[in-house]
Amino acid sequence: MIEVNDKLIEKLEKLAMIKLSPEEKNIIKKDLNDILKYMQMIDEIDTKNVKPLFSPIENMLKNVFHIDEEKTSEVIDNIINEFPNQKNNLLKVPGIQG
Repeated sequence: MIEVNDKLIEKLEKLAMIKLSPEEKNIIKKDLNDILKYMQMIDEIDTKNVKPLFSPIENMLKNVFHIDEEKTSEVIDNIINEFPNQKNNLLKVPGIQG
C-alpha cells in the first residue's frame, strides 16, 4: 500500500500548483490514508463468482461512430466570405500568446 507521508503531500502540492497550510496538509494526509485503507478493504473482497452488471444502455451504444464527411453550408460559406482575415476557408484570428 502507498504510504501518504509529508514528502508525497509536498509532491502533490507542487503538481497541483497550490500552497497548503500545515493544517490542510494534515487533513489531506489523513483523508488520503482513509481512502487508501478503504480501497484496500475493497480489494480484499472475493468477486470470483460475481457476474458483471448489465446496463441497458450497452445495447444502444453498439455503433456510436459515424463516417466523418465534409459538409458545406451556405451560412458557413457566408461567414467565411465576410470574415476580414481568412485563408483557404480558415479564419485567421490573433494568437493568445503575446
